[in-house]
Amino acid sequence: MELIGRYSALQRARAYAELDRWVRGRTVDPGAPLGAVLAITDDFEAAVITGKGGRACLPGKLRARADPTAETVAAAAEAGMRAIEHDMVLLQPPDTAELDRSHDRLRALHGDAFGWDPPPARGLERTSSTRMRQYVRAWINEWDLVRLDPTYTPVSETIDVRTAWDDDPDLDDEG
Repeated sequence: MELIGRYSALQRARAYAELDRWVRGRTVDPGAPLGAVLAITDDFEAAVITGKGGRACLPGKLRARADPTAETVAAAAEAGMRAIEHDMVLLQPPDTAELDRSHDRLRALHGDAFGWDPPPARGLERTSSTRMRQYVRAWINEWDLVRLDPTYTPVSETIDVRTAWDDDPDLDDEG
């Protein structure tokens, strides 16, 4: 999803239209249901849809093209942006009990996958700002390292990586 933020304006518009199709589940075969779950950073709407003027300019850019499907695609792009703005559900950070359950389940899965009994992972400091994927990545990294060298004592750290929302010309197919 975040790659959309790097697309050129018209590519973003088309991607929002496609997002609408996926999220709304429109299909010619009602017997083949499809559900979509998409993940984006919590700043996507502000940085890309609002910050890059998507809501204000993208539908107009589509409508200005001499394409018989322009109105349909523009309306779908508007619906796709609305879906991001209004239907996005912010996930709550995991509590201690959920972290403990997840750790234990992943530890068992890692042990089954590699035929060993992994020790409890030290992981990361438990804070309200640490994301579940960071805990999972730290646990798996530690188990992988200890499995390869049982004498090693891993220490996990996190760093903040900012998402770059600049248009990437390599993702442009308008040329």
